[in-house]
Amino acid sequence: MLVAKMMKEWTEKYRPKSLSQVVGNEGAIRAMKRWADLWSKGKPKKKAITLRGVPGSGKTSSALALANDYGWDVVEMNASDHRNAASIRRVAGAGSLGQTFTDDGEFLTTAEGRRKLIVIDEADNLFGREDYGGAKAIAETIRQSNQPIILIVNDYYALTRKASAVKTLADKADFHKLGDKTVISVLAEICAREDMEVDEHVLRLIARNAAGDLRGAINDLQMLVEGRTSLAEVDTAALGKRNQETELEAALDMMFAAETVKDARNATLDIDRTPEELILWVEENIPREFKSPEEMAAAFDALSRSDIYLRRTRMLQHYGLWSYAKELMTSGVSLARTSPRRHPPSRYGFPSYLIMMSRSRSIRGSRAALSSKLSPLLHSSAKRIGSSVLPFLSTLARNDPQLLARMGAEADFDEGDIAFLLGTDPGSEEVTNVMALMKKIKSGDIMPDGDRPAKDRADLSRSLADF
Repeated sequence: MLVAKMMKEWTEKYRPKSLSQVVGNEGAIRAMKRWADLWSKGKPKKKAITLRGVPGSGKTSSALALANDYGWDVVEMNASDHRNAASIRRVAGAGSLGQTFTDDGEFLTTAEGRRKLIVIDEADNLFGREDYGGAKAIAETIRQSNQPIILIVNDYYALTRKASAVKTLADKADFHKLGDKTVISVLAEICAREDMEVDEHVLRLIARNAAGDLRGAINDLQMLVEGRTSLAEVDTAALGKRNQETELEAALDMMFAAETVKDARNATLDIDRTPEELILWVEENIPREFKSPEEMAAAFDALSRSDIYLRRTRMLQHYGLWSYAKELMTSGVSLARTSPRRHPPSRYGFPSYLIMMSRSRSIRGSRAALSSKLSPLLHSSAKRIGSSVLPFLSTLARNDPQLLARMGAEADFDEGDIAFLLGTDPGSEEVTNVMALMKKIKSGDIMPDGDRPAKDRADLSRSLADF
């Protein structure tokens, strides 16, 4: 029975069903209620509200609880979606216009006060070409919306510098980090409902380690008690250091505020990050710390010199050079400041490079798989094909489906490979047509060049290699 109970994540099982069940952040909850009440009287001037604050403070749970309280259905977009202009208009835009339907297909009129809540989670995480136009589309969606919209952000500045109109189009509700007492009370209630005996000191350790992140604290509690009926302090050895990122932000704050080389260097000594990781955090947050163009230029100059040492470290495998790299990325950057530090950022940004790399993982995987298939056919390395051949091959493929089908038949392409070269979805009509042509070429039903007998595999390989 215990295993069955543990199957469902407690963060979902004990998610508040009503705003009255949300702990902490009473001011933010009142602001949300005031905004939602305006929708019962018609269409308010500000049709959206931005919930801003640290992760785990209850923003998403409060948004869903509000929808429950007011009888609204929910359309969600989150970080796993592509949030470019097209997808935002398709999902959020379409959901926010006109009348609405329930998930069961029941028609709900706005005249009866029935609405669809559009929730755009992590609205501040818009980076690179994949999200191109996403911030602008959010602002356009708010302007045109006939339905309430909630934007959930960790970094309000990151959103408004891409879509400044959000400042005037959306109301705001600020969520703050939860105190240890609040987190402990929630954990104790969960333990009681799960018939778990847990020492209060253990709950205090979990809460302190979570550093105000209620979602993280609940996940830690579930991880620790799984397979047990009680939990003592000795069982907390597996508790991870969830506050490492909090410690990193504190170290960055000390480094940027340092007035001497020694203070800047010592600020990051105890941080469990390699120089390769630390330089990404410093690079991301230089624009937040330095306002003067001259200071910013000096800081980036020091960082670029640090990057030279990091590259030499990788090439020579001489890790003694790390000390020079770290000196430049800490002391060198900090001492670029020539004026007093007036307005330090309330929160440091997560490196956008890491976010973009995470989002492009599937694309990079498709490119690598395709390059490996073409390598024996074109008698070249997969690395060279990926960097030099695929961009041109993609252009040729879009203009010559027969060439793509011939090559696909020889290299055994699948729908994903064809879709990657055509720049479309695997289930699209273009992919279906090319796959059908490939099948006929493989079976010999049609000739590869359309009017002559099929060439043997060696001749076809040579012709593709010549290409």
